[in-house]
Amino acid sequence: MTISIKSLIAHCVNQVIRQHYPVQYCSLCHVYAIVGANLISIVLDRVYRPVAGLAAVDCGGGQLMRMADNAAFANPTGGAYHCWIESADRHGGDDVDVVDLTFRHNHTYAVKNDFTWQRELPPDYLWGLRSQIVLQADIDALPESFPDGTVWLQETDEGWGWMMDQLAAHQNAFVALTAEALKLLQASLPPDSALLPAAPAARPGALRTGSAPASAPAPIC
Repeated sequence: MTISIKSLIAHCVNQVIRQHYPVQYCSLCHVYAIVGANLISIVLDRVYRPVAGLAAVDCGGGQLMRMADNAAFANPTGGAYHCWIESADRHGGDDVDVVDLTFRHNHTYAVKNDFTWQRELPPDYLWGLRSQIVLQADIDALPESFPDGTVWLQETDEGWGWMMDQLAAHQNAFVALTAEALKLLQASLPPDSALLPAAPAARPGALRTGSAPASAPAPIC
């Protein structure tokens, strides 16, 4: 796998989600996580899964944006939490891959939630070993600033249960979004590329962008 493939995956997922959700895209971390996990698994022929839990992001100037309302997973009105992607096919002593395809939107999300972004604009995505990009600390003992390219994440049981509910409730929409992202990725590859087979076509009518099944709108991260 090369960096260009990572960038292409991140680009395709972002393009498809922003096309269908031009207003609320930066709050749909669960959609990025599910569609991204599907696409990465297809491209790399590995197993990646969407993860839901708590997070903290360094906005600069001593401001930590904490998305750590674990009770929000059971709250119909939602709350502050986060979703990302992890590899799920390597066990034992092997470190897992962590992927956050919404990292590019951190500054936008911060401003919408009354934070002042005082760092350089974030990279388009985070993708690396958990030991390298996820801070290892208790949420009450986080440093005032994070090294570049790092984030604090913690999966919770409540987040896992909520994510499973989202996958079951909106399966058709996520299949359709994944098919669109795969088709866009395939079209972006050189004509002689053998990386992927022909992308499957989305089923007509499967994606309803104005409906709950397509948007999985609430709760949002």
